[in-house]
Amino acid sequence: MKNGRGKQTIYDCAGLGICPADYICLLDHYPAADEKTVARGFSRQGGGPVPNALCALSKWGAKTVIIGVVGDDGDGDFIRREFHAAGVNTRHLKSLKGKCTKRSFIWVDLKTGTRAVVLDRAGVPAMQAKDIVPAELPPARFFHCDGWETDACLKAVRHYRRLGTTVVMDAGSVRGRMEELIAATDHFVASQNFVRQYFGARTSAKTACRRLLDQGPSVVLITLAEKGCVGETREGDSFSIPGHLGTDSIVDTTGCGDVFHGGYIYGLLQDWPIERCARFANAAAFLKCRYPGGRIGVPRFEDALALMQSE
Repeated sequence: MKNGRGKQTIYDCAGLGICPADYICLLDHYPAADEKTVARGFSRQGGGPVPNALCALSKWGAKTVIIGVVGDDGDGDFIRREFHAAGVNTRHLKSLKGKCTKRSFIWVDLKTGTRAVVLDRAGVPAMQAKDIVPAELPPARFFHCDGWETDACLKAVRHYRRLGTTVVMDAGSVRGRMEELIAATDHFVASQNFVRQYFGARTSAKTACRRLLDQGPSVVLITLAEKGCVGETREGDSFSIPGHLGTDSIVDTTGCGDVFHGGYIYGLLQDWPIERCARFANAAAFLKCRYPGGRIGVPRFEDALALMQSE
C-alpha cells in the first residue's frame, strides 16, 4: 500500500490469523442436558486472537493491518465493517466467493464470567503457504500471529524475520509444527493451557519460560488468567505480575488474552521495558472483562494506564 506521495506505508503491526464472527450468548448458568433457559443478552462481534489484538492496538492509536480470509457472506461483510470502524486496514483481507465465514458460538456464564466456545471452521478453508506471497506482504515494525494456519503463518514469519521485523506469537494452545513456530518467534506469549498441553500439567509457568527460551525466543511470557502472568528474557531478567482484584466486576473473559497481546505489543511499540509492557497488558486484559466479547470491552488507553500505575 502506498500513501498519496507514492511512499509505501509501514504499519506499526501487521497480523495474520483466523477471522471468525463471534456469536455471544449471556446466560445465568450453563444449561444442563435437555434444559431450556432464557438468554440474558446477546452480542455479535468480530473475533479471533489476532484480529482482537489489532483492534485494541488501533483503538490506542497504532497503525495496523490484518492478513486473513473471510467468506463473501453477511458475516464476512460484518467483520470487514468492524475492522474499518476500528481503524484496522483490510487491504490484505480476502473475501472468498461462495464460502461461509468462520463462526464461534460462545456461551457465557454470568455468575463466573467463564465461557464455553465452539468454533465452526467448515466454511472458509485455512490459509496455506501458497496463499502467502512475500513481496505482497505489508511492511511493519511488528508481526503478530496465532499459528492456527500453520504453514501460512510460518512462511509469513520467516519473511518478516528476514526483514528484521519483530515477531510476536499468541500461543493459546498447541499447534502443528510447534517447535518451528517457537524457534521463529521473538516474543512468545503462551497461555497456561498451552503449558499444560506442551509440557504437562506438573510443569510450572516459570519452568516453562526457561524451557521455551532454550528453543529460540528472546522473551517468553506465560499468562495465568486471573493470577496475572510471569515472564523471562534471554538475558536472565524475570518477573511475576499478580492479577487484579475485583472478580465481582467480571462479565466475560472472552478476548482477555487477545487484549493482553494487544497491550503487550503496544508497550513494545513505545520501547517500554518488558515488565512494563506486561503490566500494561495485564491491566488492559482485566478491564476488558467488564464487557462481553473481545471487541467492545477493549478499554480506553487512559483507563488501562491508570490501573497499571495504581499497582
